[in-house]
Amino acid sequence: MSIRKQLNEAFGIEDNVEEERNRFVERVNQSVFHAIDTTRATIFNYELLYEFICYELGVDANNFQRRYKLMRGIERSLPASIKTLTEDDFAQTLFVLSSTYAYIEYSNDKRKGQKWLSGLIKAALSRCTCDIGVGWKAGMFYPSGAEELDKPLIEETMTWLKDYPDEDKNYRIALQRYGVGKPFNGVVENCYTAVEGIARQILGNNKTLDNNKDELLARIDLSNGWNRILANFVTHAHDYRHASEDRHDIKKQEVEAYLYMTGLIIRLIIESNS
Repeated sequence: MSIRKQLNEAFGIEDNVEEERNRFVERVNQSVFHAIDTTRATIFNYELLYEFICYELGVDANNFQRRYKLMRGIERSLPASIKTLTEDDFAQTLFVLSSTYAYIEYSNDKRKGQKWLSGLIKAALSRCTCDIGVGWKAGMFYPSGAEELDKPLIEETMTWLKDYPDEDKNYRIALQRYGVGKPFNGVVENCYTAVEGIARQILGNNKTLDNNKDELLARIDLSNGWNRILANFVTHAHDYRHASEDRHDIKKQEVEAYLYMTGLIIRLIIESNS
């Protein structure tokens, strides 16, 4: 338990989520990003890492150059610090950390590098005095909702998706977007796309999920009750995607429920087809 958490409990102090998110960002700045910028720069090939993160962010790495004077007055352009990309923003920090983990996947010693990064992220999270709305698992942040549901419906779903890399990516994006407090920014759409991709692989076609619904139900052979549930799951997302601005009328807790439901549906479809 962190010192701040001990003192808070002793004196009945309650920190708000925004304050703790800011502290989490600062802990990451001091541990992860400072190390990558300096002592571990050569291990991760800093310039390639920086370009990789910029590509994932969709920004031009050349806009963040810094110039160094070397011996004999020679100057060289090098990437700026990673903190330049996050600007201490919580959502950007989560995205850059996840992108860094993905970059390490291609390194020569990925297991050691990813273990190092995950350890520092978990350490920073463990020192938060309240739930800041995210957890860390397998290189991705996900929303920390009901603890009894997170493990079976979020963490374990990633195991079920190991043979569906594109769908796994869409599901992780949905988790990350919800986790950083942007429930209306693509969460339902990415959930829908993940299930759509699984259906396409199972049925061997390129139809939309809405058009694949009946054939999918026939293939996995569920009971009538679960057929109706899955059909409504598909219809709800289909209608939501085409609702234009009306989609923002949906409540945050409904988006969260759809996110959890997606994990259940994914496991149901894959297991029923095995």
